[in-house]
Amino acid sequence: MRLRKISSILIKTSLFLALTGVFLVAYELVALSLFPMLFLLIPYIPCKLKVINATIDDRKYVNEPFQASITLVATGLGLIRVQHPLPEFFEIVEGSNTIQDFVIGRKLITISYRANPSKRGLYDLNRVTYQTENPLMTGKKVYSEIEIDAVLEVKQRIQKILKVGNVRGIAKSPVPDIDISRIGVPGTDFREIKEYAPGDAMKSVNWKATARKNSLMVNKFEVEGKKSVWIFLDANRYMSYGTEIKNYLEAGIEAANSLTYYFTSKGYRVGLYVIGHNLSVYPDTGKRQFQRISDTLLKVEVSDKIEPIDRALESSKGFLITYKPLVIFITRVEYSRPLKAILKISKISKRRKLPVEVIALRQEEEVELATVVMNALHNSMIARIRTRARVLDWNINQPISSVLLKEISGR
Repeated sequence: MRLRKISSILIKTSLFLALTGVFLVAYELVALSLFPMLFLLIPYIPCKLKVINATIDDRKYVNEPFQASITLVATGLGLIRVQHPLPEFFEIVEGSNTIQDFVIGRKLITISYRANPSKRGLYDLNRVTYQTENPLMTGKKVYSEIEIDAVLEVKQRIQKILKVGNVRGIAKSPVPDIDISRIGVPGTDFREIKEYAPGDAMKSVNWKATARKNSLMVNKFEVEGKKSVWIFLDANRYMSYGTEIKNYLEAGIEAANSLTYYFTSKGYRVGLYVIGHNLSVYPDTGKRQFQRISDTLLKVEVSDKIEPIDRALESSKGFLITYKPLVIFITRVEYSRPLKAILKISKISKRRKLPVEVIALRQEEEVELATVVMNALHNSMIARIRTRARVLDWNINQPISSVLLKEISGR
């Protein structure tokens, strides 16, 4: 068994006094040599720890400090060191998550600090670790831990978007009551013949059907306007390039969150597919849908495999046929090469092409040969995609809100 340094010193001191007493025939030194050994024989009962109260902010945004306060009671005799471990992406800005104290009998211990989370995620902060040792620090250290009820949800702050290009799309559903456009005008695509209702235009009356039914019948056409949006977020492993805090995936999640908030607040029906995880969020409207998508994005990490975009498109084909949405790809075009998927989208709607937009992620870096080659490939892919879809070339070092304010380049 490895001895503590102080125990080793006591043993050496005791042996030195004993040998010196024997050599000098000084029985007083021999008797004195017993005292250091007595310290080693003192019995040690480890301190015990119990949680009284634990308060930690449950929801915060990236780079927004949260407050934590944990009150415990320690019983026993000895030194105790208590710590509330934090993930590596957290920085303490006030106070400390570690405290050391001397306990005699019973003592209250409080850990209080403020920390700054630098990465979004759902963090379990449910452990408090501690180590105890006897008052003279001569025995072995005892390590243990206790659990507390503490989970911290850290989200990216949603950037306010005032405008996202000038794109109109079409959408339809087999269920009429969920296909009413809040904003829009009748288009040219025929939908059905129905009985006249107050508010229907007289110019839409179908006189032949009226004669057959002996009741006033009108033609209804598909409504053009703000309808459905389907967001494809690329989470394949090439999206991990960058730091743990700022990389392509984090930027993509930021864009997806901001777009979801914008479109749901405008009454759009929004759906999400995470490429690389085969993960879908069924399209819906309102604040609950934004919360549902935001909670999904909170847990998304880089996939350890590659899922081609055209294969992801096949997985969502049913939704695209049903809702005829505006399709948004958020990806690194030089790796994912979404042109094949865009061509497939054009075949889904027989009457009219679905509107497609691509948010092409890039990052300004030091000029090197590899960077020059990748930039050339990036620009080449964008030029090819623009023949089929609209493209937003986004430098992820810039705020997404300021970039989306610009008019998205036309075809």
